[in-house]
Amino acid sequence: MALFSRQRERFFKWISGTFPSFGERRPHSLAFLNISQFLGAMNDNMFKLILVFMVIDVQGQEKASVILSAAGAIFVIPFLLFSSVAGSLADRFSKQKLLVGIKIAEMSIMFLALFAFAFKSVWAGYTLLFLLATHSALLGPAKYGIISEIVPPEQISRANGLITGFTYLAMIFGTFFASFLTEVTDRRFVLTAGFCLLMSVIGFISTFGIKKTLCQDSKKEVSPYFLREIYHTLRFCKQKRHLLVSIFGSAYFLFIGAFTQLNIIPYAIQSLNLTDVFGGYLFLSTAFGIVLGSYIGGRASKKQVELGLACLAGIAISLCFLFLGLFSSHLIFVITLLVLLGVFGGIFIIPFDTFTQITSPQEKRGQVIAAANFLSFCGVLLASFALYLFSDFLELSSATGFGLIGICTLFVSFILIGRLSDLALPYLARKLVPVLRVQIRGMELIEENPSAILLFPEPSLKKSLILFDTLPNVQLFIPVRKSERQIGFLNRLFYSLYFVPQDEDLGKRIERGVSLIKENLKPCFLISSMMEKDNLRTTSAFERDKRPVILLAEVVSTPGSPTSVRFSQLKD
Repeated sequence: MALFSRQRERFFKWISGTFPSFGERRPHSLAFLNISQFLGAMNDNMFKLILVFMVIDVQGQEKASVILSAAGAIFVIPFLLFSSVAGSLADRFSKQKLLVGIKIAEMSIMFLALFAFAFKSVWAGYTLLFLLATHSALLGPAKYGIISEIVPPEQISRANGLITGFTYLAMIFGTFFASFLTEVTDRRFVLTAGFCLLMSVIGFISTFGIKKTLCQDSKKEVSPYFLREIYHTLRFCKQKRHLLVSIFGSAYFLFIGAFTQLNIIPYAIQSLNLTDVFGGYLFLSTAFGIVLGSYIGGRASKKQVELGLACLAGIAISLCFLFLGLFSSHLIFVITLLVLLGVFGGIFIIPFDTFTQITSPQEKRGQVIAAANFLSFCGVLLASFALYLFSDFLELSSATGFGLIGICTLFVSFILIGRLSDLALPYLARKLVPVLRVQIRGMELIEENPSAILLFPEPSLKKSLILFDTLPNVQLFIPVRKSERQIGFLNRLFYSLYFVPQDEDLGKRIERGVSLIKENLKPCFLISSMMEKDNLRTTSAFERDKRPVILLAEVVSTPGSPTSVRFSQLKD
């Protein structure tokens, strides 16, 4: 008995990420939440894939792409319809009680699935898939919103990595058991549905181990006008720095993840000459990679949320998709690429999810997560549409579809780098600039003059990255020879880079940046030479008694000596 107790304790520590007990917090609340959501996610993937196998039996393998597109679309529609309602419920009621009630609904759906598979009813199967997706849509805000109520703030990033990792581990088990049980039972789908029912019962029992949480006392009414509610929530998110961009980053991850899952079976059939069931096995490599990547992403964001890391991971994801399109007949290479795709996908999603949870205020966190879920499953619906567009309308191969998604992902990654440039560029500086030591001189001038502006003479890419690393809140003003329309486009694309006409007076450029000082940002103006500073004396806006403190920022790199960043006050 003592041995059993020790093994049980080890199991709960492992599945809860070895989180210790925190005062009144139940030490195993995260473990029970993880068990519950793990089994729910596994059932979602099992049921959807088993249904696809059954419908392929009824309608034929040649309809595989259409069947997968239909199943993907049906599964995502409830997330679009009920995400706002789910967010309002999570903000009004105890999230732990919501989890219990939603798990009861899951057991009922799995019981009805026994009859749908017994009669091989396509429409009954699709209806139950819709209901199962509704259950998952209602579960999302409560599942993710409760994390901040059962673990301390400094552990939220790690908890997210754990939950996300186990979610995709559930995809591994769900995909494996759907393919394996279909094969060993000789496609007797009632038996596999019975296994799903058993998992839902265990998931229901596990919800009672989660710490009871209080209502947030939100007075927000559940509105039938969910699109308007989501729109208002997204407008609110726009006011929070980078929150809306993080939500869109998470949504794009769901798009590429759903497309990969949907396209992998046609890819296996067309490019690798494998069966549909083996195509289900093939997706296991991606799901396994996501588990590993989620762990890495959670560890990397332990001290701070590294959105710059997510941007780099996006570029790596695009390369994996492109290589899947180019080398589609090499099985071992394809499996390696799918694993890498999952690893970089896990690294990509964790910073965005963590930033969304940390940045959104507690009283609106459920609504923010619901809006994020809505956009994410718009991405899943778009993945179903993309699969149909590529395979049936344009009649492209599944390998070409992966290549096109790779090009799209590369484009999106560069947009994310631009919109998160104040976080991405300092991260690039820390990781990519080959400088072992940087000496900083005159930092006390920055601290003594928080309203100062900077001049940065003779800049280069390397020097700019070093400056970003030294002052992460720096905002660079870059003179360019562009038309007014082109400059406006560039300024919308980048967050911490401001482009101004090259022939504009330096004094007028500085006028543009003074307003940023109120936002605790540090405007810095690139100048081609020290002679340009003379323009300040002739600008009426900067008379002696009104001119802000102007500091000179210089990056000095001498062979054989450490690189130094030197700040000094500009004298008349």
